[in-house]
Parts: sequence; structure tokens; C-alpha cells
Amino acid sequence: MELPAGWAWSRLEEVAEVRLGRQRSPKNHSGDQMRPYLRAANVDWNGLKLGDVKEMNFTDAELETYRLIPGDIILSEASGSAGEVGKPAIWNNQIADCCFQNTLIRVRATTDIEPHYLLHLLRHEATRGAFAKGARGVGIHHLGAAKLAAWQIPVPPLAEQRRIVESLESHLSRLDAGSADLTVAQTKSQRLRSLLYGRAMSGGFSRPVNADETVTESTLHRASRSLATRRWQPITPVSIPGYTLPDNWTNISLGTLSHSSGYGTSTKCGYGALGYPVLRIPNVQGGSIDLSDVKNAVDPELDLTKFSLDPGDLLFVRTNGSPSLIGRVGVVEKPLAYAFASYLIRFRLTPGFVEPRWIELVTQSPLWRRAIERYAASSAGQYNLSAETLSRLPIPVPPLEVQRETLAAVDTAVAGAVRLVSATNAAITRSRHLRISVANRAFSGRLVPQDPVDEPATALLDRIRAEREAQGGKVKRGTRRPRKAAEAAPPPAPASTPSPTTAVQQELPL
Repeated sequence: MELPAGWAWSRLEEVAEVRLGRQRSPKNHSGDQMRPYLRAANVDWNGLKLGDVKEMNFTDAELETYRLIPGDIILSEASGSAGEVGKPAIWNNQIADCCFQNTLIRVRATTDIEPHYLLHLLRHEATRGAFAKGARGVGIHHLGAAKLAAWQIPVPPLAEQRRIVESLESHLSRLDAGSADLTVAQTKSQRLRSLLYGRAMSGGFSRPVNADETVTESTLHRASRSLATRRWQPITPVSIPGYTLPDNWTNISLGTLSHSSGYGTSTKCGYGALGYPVLRIPNVQGGSIDLSDVKNAVDPELDLTKFSLDPGDLLFVRTNGSPSLIGRVGVVEKPLAYAFASYLIRFRLTPGFVEPRWIELVTQSPLWRRAIERYAASSAGQYNLSAETLSRLPIPVPPLEVQRETLAAVDTAVAGAVRLVSATNAAITRSRHLRISVANRAFSGRLVPQDPVDEPATALLDRIRAEREAQGGKVKRGTRRPRKAAEAAPPPAPASTPSPTTAVQQELPL
């Protein structure tokens, strides 16, 4: 892409210091110089979450290296969800002497680069999926400080950077207001759905069950003996605090109701690859399987047919950076010649005892959601569920007829909520696309007009380079002036100023 007059391409490391945080170590869990530090869990799309800031020992020398100062941008270096990689936020010195861990990358702009311009640019890269495409790793996706440092970015004149930020934030604030209203509507509809699911679990949508209709483990055992997939063995379910089982329903663990379970493939996948299609976390949506965004195994010779899916299979999300997504389940409704990734778990139910959608209703009801999030193990900002943990989940089982009657009643009751969720999701998607469109205009020089009196970016980059060489390659910190303070206009560019770099952008196709 050819940039406007006065703009230039630059590697991020040429205009900012890019540094990975300090690694955690048992020896630093205590000491006489304990200091607060940020980790991936503290960075959100809407800014920083500082309600749970941990401490570890940083010496004075380490504090000098890893201390955050106002204007620093911190990005999530790794995530179990590729779309969360590179998520940025800006530091405003909310906590004194705060440092950062190696699940974050710090970007510290020079005094000639507007930090909020870099913040919006890096957020745009993360939002449009550029960082996700380049993230390496299986299960946990890493961006890497070296790759980020070499990232090509468009640099406008400093005065234009500030005009872009002012205009962009004005547009985004209006979009934020609309998104907030949509989120409220979505939350209300989801709450209604949750309440209806809870009512279904109490038997509120079904007729009373007679004792002679009750499902027992002995009948399950007899049915499972005909299945050659595994040797049937009952698994003791855990309890769900606050739940009272309706009369003549039976609590049976998910593992007992299933004749097999297991993790998916950990093979490397990519868009446009020629191997077997592989389902991932984004494909488990709304209790179903969404095939709109599928990657394929990179190795076209790899046989993944043992991971294929049959009608009635259940796919559970087992790892994510968000606890609300842990244990989310999708029901396979038709045969799929797709494998599934290792951060999903497949359960196959013994036929004739429980409807797959009944399992989805149970596990997404309020009491079960709280239990699943409580049972999820947390490590390095990731929440994880094992197949063993899911196997022990209790499933209240009424007769099949009662399950089907309840599911039909719930479907009727939540129809309006589902339509509202669909409408708000569509509106939120349009808002997201509009954000990307506005950002595309901003970072291609089409959001605000260029001013010929602005100092061109080539001169700005030359000055940054000279200052860094004079300081031995270090970023010049200095004191930043307020973004909106009045300033004298920079002198007009001389006629002999070299034309801006117009090399083809490799990392930012706008």
C-alpha cells in the first residue's frame, strides 16, 4: 500500500522500545523488595483490570528495567485463544513502581511518537487478526517480542498522529455508546435464557415422574455391554451445591452416561492448508457446531479420521483465558468429516438414555456453570478442564420423554430471547466491522486531512534514529507534553526533503 505524502513505513522497534516482561520464578515469590506486577489476566479489550494485582520480588536494578511509566503500552504475549494475542492497553501510572511479567510485552514509544496512536494501531492489528495469524504454538499461541519488534507500521507526521487519535477516539466513543446499549440487551436476554434453564433443571417445565420410569445405572450397564468402544464402569458424580433433584429423577455422572471420551488432535493447522479440516474453540457456538471459520491440518498426509464426529457427539471447550467459556458445549447434529483440536473434549453418549441437547441444557444452567468455573484449574492466565473432571459432572436424568418435553418447552420459552440475542449479535458484528473500517481509514491516511506544513515522517524518523544512536540505541524517554496542548506548528518541509518510503506493507494490509 502506498502511503500519503509525509508518511513513512517503519519497524516498531525503530520508534519504540519493545521488551518482554520478567519470568516468574519460585525464588522471587518472596523477598524484601516485593513489588506489584501486571500479567496477561490484567489486560482486557476495554483497558486494564487492576482488581487482582499480584506481587513478586524485584531488585532495584530489575525495577529500573521492568517498571511501567505513563504512556507504556502492554500487550498480551500469549493466549489459549489466538484472537486474544496482542491485546493492548495503556499504562497511566495507576500503581506506583508497578512492573510486568513475561506474559506481557511492553512497547515504550519515543518522545516523537504519540503513544495513543500506537495503542490504537496495535489494537487494530489485534482486532483484525493480524497478530493471531502470526502467533506460534499449539494450545497456547505466542506472539513473541522479536516478531512484534520487527512489525511494520505506518508512521504519519507527529501532528497528524495527534489529529488521527482525536478523530478516531471521537468515532469510537460513539460506537462504544451504541455497543453498550447492545450489550445491555444481550445481557438481559442471556439472563432470561439462564433463568429458564434453571427452571428446567428444577422440573418446572415437566410432568411428575413415576418411580417405575426412573433411569437406573443397572439399565445403563446392560445397554453399555453391547458397545465395544470401552468397558463400562460407573463414575461417582460430584455434588452441585444448592441443587435439589426432582422426585424420581436420577443423578448420573456424564462419564457413566458416555461410552467414550477423549481429547482431540494437537497437529498444527492453518487457513488454506490442504490437510484434514479441524474444529477449534471458535467452532463451538450457541450449543451447536459453527463451520464458518475452519482451519485445516498443515500435513495433508496425516490421517485424522479417528477424530471424526458422529451425530450426538458432544464437544466441550476445555481451555481458555476466559472462565465463562470453559465447559461451553456444542452438539454435533450430523456426521462431520472433521477432526477436533486438543483443546476440545469429545463425549459420546450411550444411546437411549439421554438426549445430547439435554446435556447442553444441564451444563449451561446457572448452578452447573458456577460449578464448572469453580472446578476449572487456572495456570498462567489460562483456565483448564480435564476429561476426568467433566466425567464426574452430575447429570439429572428424567425419562427420555420428559427430557424431550422439557427441551420443547424451553425452546418455545426462549425463542424470543434467542431472536434478541441473534439480532444483537448481528448488530455487534456490524459495529465491529465499522470499527475496523474506521481504523483502516485512520491508518491509511484517509480519516483526517494531511497538512503540508507538518514535519514529514522521514525527518521525524531520522531524528529518532540520530537521538537513539547518540544514546547508545536506547529509547529517549523525556517528558511528554499533553496530547491536546497547543503547540507551535512545525516548520514547513524543505523542498529537498526525500520522498517518503513507499515499500509494500507486509504485515498491515489495509
